[in-house]
Amino acid sequence: MNSQTQSSDFFSAIILSKNKIAENTFHIRIQSRDFSQIQYAAGYTAEIFLSDPHYNPDSEIREYAFWNYEPVFHTADFAIHTDPMDQAVAWIETVQEGDSIFFRKLSDELTLDDSGSHYFLIGDVKALAYLYEINRALAVSKKVDSLIYAERNEEVFPDLDHSFPLISHVINPLKPEKIGQIIKKKFPASTENTIVYMVGNSEISLQISNYIQGNPAFEIRKIYMKKF
Repeated sequence: MNSQTQSSDFFSAIILSKNKIAENTFHIRIQSRDFSQIQYAAGYTAEIFLSDPHYNPDSEIREYAFWNYEPVFHTADFAIHTDPMDQAVAWIETVQEGDSIFFRKLSDELTLDDSGSHYFLIGDVKALAYLYEINRALAVSKKVDSLIYAERNEEVFPDLDHSFPLISHVINPLKPEKIGQIIKKKFPASTENTIVYMVGNSEISLQISNYIQGNPAFEIRKIYMKKF
């Protein structure tokens, strides 16, 4: 993904910390005075440039979900997950604390819908930071069930407080029908006003969505889907 940009189209930030937290995943914390321009809500994403757009107007960009946002100090956390063949691998391995990075298009297209009584959070490790943020933003009165699927235990990482509030399953090979079988076992009976967040791999999410909507035992009011 790339796009020609003008300097007014993007913002800058400083990397405060960078740590590898799982197989193919780094945690970065960045600080930017440009964050003061946003009215943040859980579910925001940002498009991060893989090189300096001042010098490379055709810089590759990747979309990542806010893992957390601290409005007082204008800091944000991101989990940077990369596939081995992704150009983002070289970028995240090269950048260091103190480096400047650039981002654009803070998106609020899939922020938290707090109108449900029950939530089912489903996704892969690419979407894990997003689901952690949604889970933390929900009121304690909400009932939450979850399913994070991965091919290896080494791919799964904890939330910022080092806890694992969402349930993960290792499924290898990763097949939608296996995920459907787990959902059938784990989805609670007699649950009403359910909102589903299904994020990550778009092909798997679509098949799971069709399975859930075609099962009359599941009382689903709304399904939100997004590719990461």
